[in-house]
Amino acid sequence: MTRNTTRLALTMAGLLCMAGSASAGKLADLLGSQGLKDAGTTAITGLTLTDAQVVELGAKSVAQMDKENPVAPAGNAYAKRLARLSQGMEGEDGLRLNFKVYLVKDVNAFAVPDGSVRVFAGLMDLMPDDAELMSVIGHEIGHVKHGHSKEHYRAAYLSSAARKGVAAMGGAVGKLAASDIGAIGEAAVNAKFSRANETQADEYGADFLRRHKMDPNASVRGMQKLAAQDGKVKTSFLDDHPASQERVTHLQKYIARKK
Repeated sequence: MTRNTTRLALTMAGLLCMAGSASAGKLADLLGSQGLKDAGTTAITGLTLTDAQVVELGAKSVAQMDKENPVAPAGNAYAKRLARLSQGMEGEDGLRLNFKVYLVKDVNAFAVPDGSVRVFAGLMDLMPDDAELMSVIGHEIGHVKHGHSKEHYRAAYLSSAARKGVAAMGGAVGKLAASDIGAIGEAAVNAKFSRANETQADEYGADFLRRHKMDPNASVRGMQKLAAQDGKVKTSFLDDHPASQERVTHLQKYIARKK
């Protein structure tokens, strides 16, 4: 992402990956009771963000990220490829999806609660095989389908509110400043998923390929290709646990069971 995104990830991702589902108890342990006290009612309101508010926050944050990153225009080769692959997926699995390419060299992709899917040019370069690319996209959609992305946005919202203690942040997504929205969104998409979350998303990615008449084993090949890039390129797809080889082995067994 942008350098701004990287800085935000470094300062907030550590807190967010531990915050998980943004429960009051977990956040109190992380910030200390004084931190929550200073935040006043803002933190409490953050705990009660509705699904609709989280979706609204996701939509606003990705709109902000779209302004801060170079988005491939419709006539661009990357945009044409993604449009071809995602054709007919606007209503995928009960979700309302939209797709864009960031002309950024990082090997990455993400999806947010409102169904916005963003794919980086670096990932598309690494995966000229369409099925391998779609396995990663399916994985990210899986995080939305299973509600993992909503958990991260709730955690990001709450940690921001608790840190700043700004009353204007209390549940009123529409009143958030653009800088707050951008910071929350960037922190949420950079936060690490749990072992269980990653396993669910890996399985969803394989099922996603099968559902679209693609070889589910491409999800294994894609993960192996990403693992081989460790240290060579910037990617967050395999930064999380379980380790890449453990994930590959699980996927192979999962695909074999579903034949």
